[in-house]
Amino acid sequence: MYKVPMKKPTKCNKCPFGHCTYSFPLGGSGISRTDGKQCKPGTYGYICNLDFDANGEYTKVMRAKIDNDIRAPKWCGLQEDS
Repeated sequence: MYKVPMKKPTKCNKCPFGHCTYSFPLGGSGISRTDGKQCKPGTYGYICNLDFDANGEYTKVMRAKIDNDIRAPKWCGLQEDS
């Protein structure tokens, strides 16, 4: 759990702890080195630094279609500082 001195982000792509690992807006595809799953055309993926901190490596990729936000997963360790 990490307390942040701001409103907890509800979207991974708007969070300062996440960053884009791939983006295929017009075409192309590939296999993610992070989780071994396919990265499909018209999608993008984010990885989280909190996942890296907890596991010593990136283990999860949050994916969404281009122009859609990525909702924060249930395992997100961020908590608002109250």
